[in-house]
Amino acid sequence: MAENNDLRETSTELVVNRPPQPPGPALGPYFQFITTDLENMLWVGSVLIFRHVSYTQPSMQFNAKVKVTDDWETLYENLFDMRAYRINLNIELRRGSSDEKIEWTIDWGDNITNGMFYIAQYDQKWRGAFFSCNGFDATVSKELASGLTYNAVWNHLLSVHEKNPFHLLVWGGDQSYIDFILEDVPFLETWTHMEWNKKWKCEFTEEAKQEIEQYYFNNYAEHWERRPEMKKALGSVPSIMMWDDHDIFDGAGSYPPLLRNSPVMMGLFEIAQKMRLLFQHHTTPRKARHHRLFGYQGYNFFARCGPNLVFLGTDGRSERDDQTVTHEHTWNMIFNKLDNELQDVQHLIVLLAVPFIFARFKMAESFLETWKKLTMKWHNIPLGEQTNSVFGLPELYDDLLDEWTHEAHLEERNRVLSRLQELAEKKRTRITFFSGDVHCCGVGRFRTRDNVPPRINDTKLMYQIISSAIVNRPPPRIVIRAAHLFGTKWYPIASTEEALIDFFDQAPEYGAKLFLRKLLPNRNWVHFEQCETMDSTPRDTVGQNNFLDCYFWSIIDFILLSIGLGFIVRWKNERSTSAVTSRRQNKSMSSSHSNSQSTQEVNNLKVQFWLENTEKKRGGTPFSNYDLFIPDLK
Repeated sequence: MAENNDLRETSTELVVNRPPQPPGPALGPYFQFITTDLENMLWVGSVLIFRHVSYTQPSMQFNAKVKVTDDWETLYENLFDMRAYRINLNIELRRGSSDEKIEWTIDWGDNITNGMFYIAQYDQKWRGAFFSCNGFDATVSKELASGLTYNAVWNHLLSVHEKNPFHLLVWGGDQSYIDFILEDVPFLETWTHMEWNKKWKCEFTEEAKQEIEQYYFNNYAEHWERRPEMKKALGSVPSIMMWDDHDIFDGAGSYPPLLRNSPVMMGLFEIAQKMRLLFQHHTTPRKARHHRLFGYQGYNFFARCGPNLVFLGTDGRSERDDQTVTHEHTWNMIFNKLDNELQDVQHLIVLLAVPFIFARFKMAESFLETWKKLTMKWHNIPLGEQTNSVFGLPELYDDLLDEWTHEAHLEERNRVLSRLQELAEKKRTRITFFSGDVHCCGVGRFRTRDNVPPRINDTKLMYQIISSAIVNRPPPRIVIRAAHLFGTKWYPIASTEEALIDFFDQAPEYGAKLFLRKLLPNRNWVHFEQCETMDSTPRDTVGQNNFLDCYFWSIIDFILLSIGLGFIVRWKNERSTSAVTSRRQNKSMSSSHSNSQSTQEVNNLKVQFWLENTEKKRGGTPFSNYDLFIPDLK
């Protein structure tokens, strides 16, 4: 292993070890939500705990006003001297519109730990948090990571949970960054510097496999157990998760067959899959189908959150290659399940690690594709060592090919989009996408092209929520500005408009007016909840009718900030914001009153972005929120 390299949290003196260290004698508990069984009125979930093999099995007790039944199974008898237990939970789902508090206590034999989590009653409106990119990649120096800190955004999320407990945490990918393994494990460090042809034929030895598997295991334990904000979240809110490339290695799947099918890359993927299934889904490759994960070769999930909301988790890595994101067989399985099980559901949230809607970079795609072909043919081209990744291809090649909006994947995406539109029409279900990956935040939208019907009646209306990253470094602002200069509106299939919308009217820093409003490079997370209220002036109309006014005030704010008068900008925009908020609240109350006259229950979706102020030390609120209301489909 490489020398120890500590990343320290400035606020808690937390040490995140590199390379990751073996865990202590106990890990967990980590709670998972699976589904609600409405026929048998049950909340279904599981708990994952580990105990050193030298100890006897711990015991776990639950205290609640409802019946809680648990069933233990051993996932691994001895995995790096730890025994892995899955505790299957069935909790009585009562009628009502309140929260059920579930208290837990674990007797480990030599100590006792306890805590609690909350579940929604049958008629309760669900609320939770969504986020992605929970770590730093290999391009982030330890000094920069120490300045950003792991826990700054997490602590804000947990403070909101403390006031009004979440029912669910939705992890959108890159839960556990594994990037440093290529430097920390001697076998892989040597492998990355091998001659081109030798590298892709190199055998994946059993000794290397054991060392690498232990690194993956220790990396999960290092972050999930030693980072207090993560341990608290995993032990107090049930989670659902969908992985992405950094849970495997950077760009996993988005490489040519020579690389992707090489013994070492296939070996890395197999180990990452095993650890992903264990930590993120509380299962094993052999038991995964029994534990409700489905797919052709990958692992997808269908999670029903009470009678009106469903999460569909789509695995975009297990079957990925340079031409395909998800196998057609899996898409058929997904749509068969939706057709059979999506009954009387008002909202379907599709969890895609990579956004379905995002900026296009066609010129960069073409250039990098040419550069890749030259590298594949000539191997050691000029400037290659300076511009290529450790896998020998252009550094940004896999980043762009990862995207659903890359030319290689658009046809597959559009086929899926067409099938989702048919599903929405048939089931009268609103569909929304939750995604991360891109280290910025924004909102995309599909809707009917021309003759646009009211939002509540448009079956083609689908919002793309992009929330990334909760920890990782945002991209430079110049990159985000450049993304605004490319096209941001498209017409992908018949009668359909696709767009990145003007969503952010003010910057989190000082509340300054923004001219470029589609994407922001601030660390962030999203709060979501079902609700009856509806904003009758939707935020996706921001800037449509007052372009010159927006442009004028964005210039004024820029000048004031440039000459050190940020306090004036903050004062001016706080007054403006409070007036807008008051008008919106009045409209929402009016909308809520009209909804109450309807005989059908209303379950609109409120999505609230929370963005970190990148200049907190200069004043202003540490976090700013931006709300989007997504209506039911009538």
